[in-house]
Amino acid sequence: MKVIIIGNGIGGVMVASKLRTQEPDPAKLEIDIYTREAFEYYSRIRLPEICATQMSAEDLEVYKPEWYKKKNIQVFKNQEVVKIDRATKQLLLKGGKQEKYDKLVLAMGSDSFKLPIKNGELDGIFTIREYGDADTIRRYITAGTKHAIVIGGGLLGLEAARNLRKAKIETLTIIEIFPRLLPRQLDEEGARILKKIIERLGCTIILGAQVAEFTGDRRVKGLRLKDGRELPAETVLISAGIKPRIALAKEAGLTVNKGIVVDDHLRTNDKDIFVAGDLVEFQGIVWGIIPAALDHAPIIANNILGKDHVTYKQTIPQNTLKVVGINLTSMGKVTFDDGHENEYMIIKKTDDTKERYEKYVVKDGKLVGSILLGSKDNLSWLTQKIGKDITEKEIKDRLMW
Repeated sequence: MKVIIIGNGIGGVMVASKLRTQEPDPAKLEIDIYTREAFEYYSRIRLPEICATQMSAEDLEVYKPEWYKKKNIQVFKNQEVVKIDRATKQLLLKGGKQEKYDKLVLAMGSDSFKLPIKNGELDGIFTIREYGDADTIRRYITAGTKHAIVIGGGLLGLEAARNLRKAKIETLTIIEIFPRLLPRQLDEEGARILKKIIERLGCTIILGAQVAEFTGDRRVKGLRLKDGRELPAETVLISAGIKPRIALAKEAGLTVNKGIVVDDHLRTNDKDIFVAGDLVEFQGIVWGIIPAALDHAPIIANNILGKDHVTYKQTIPQNTLKVVGINLTSMGKVTFDDGHENEYMIIKKTDDTKERYEKYVVKDGKLVGSILLGSKDNLSWLTQKIGKDITEKEIKDRLMW
């Protein structure tokens, strides 16, 4: 059997690894990965570190070339797939070459969402999704940037801001359209404490604000907010979410919506094509997070190798802020902007002096969500308990700090 995986991110490479674990014999299972990038799998969540350091893509590599060789996994770099011919089970590569497959895994990941802001084509305005993006930002930062702005107070935006702050710039401003940071991962109380911590790191934070336009001639010089305020900036990073790369699948006639629609085997409407990582849309949800990609890999490997009884259960979202000196983990259901808060039991504790906050959300006797900010003390316990039965006493016993 020949399995081709399109994409060298965590979703694709983990599928390859799980396949090889289950079938070690390369004579029985050939595994090929095709990527448009020039690198093996590297840690994309560490890309912001590139912006203010001399690190290279090799420094971010998760597995060295020897790992692929030992596992008999072929990686074809600088090889972009431009068409899927489902009828003949062939891929067309940029340049005209064709490759046949028995099973195909789509793991191309996603692009950064580009906000429709006036003058957004000016030089010095960036998104960050691949190594080349981070490398270009680094060159701009070191070529005279005094004022940098990050648009978006989500996970990647905050991590990027912290790393940009290490550069020799005068000001770093974070602009968030929502009235709090990390609106998907934090409630108002947690976001309030996090804002204090981030500001102490040397960042200015503007909440509840929208950008009306960028200013400058060829290169960005600043921006104007919709309330009329103007801010200087020679470098702007937009971190406003992701957009799954579904064009290839759509052209091939696969069912797509926000992502590529799959069943509980992570299979598309073509029985020989599976989906992993950011592209997966299951039960109407596109997670776009690492825990989901890790959940997908063993399911796909099992199903490709004929173990159809293995099915995917919806991922419990888990996010951890990687900013140095900040301990923050958010799991499951923690916000109630859409209402229905009275359907849950919520237990929480705040200590402003310690800048510590913990929140536990319970429904029908099960722990369905939690926020841990300021300490890792209960992280191991939380990881074991999430999604399982729990009592109010068990939670309150953990809140003795």
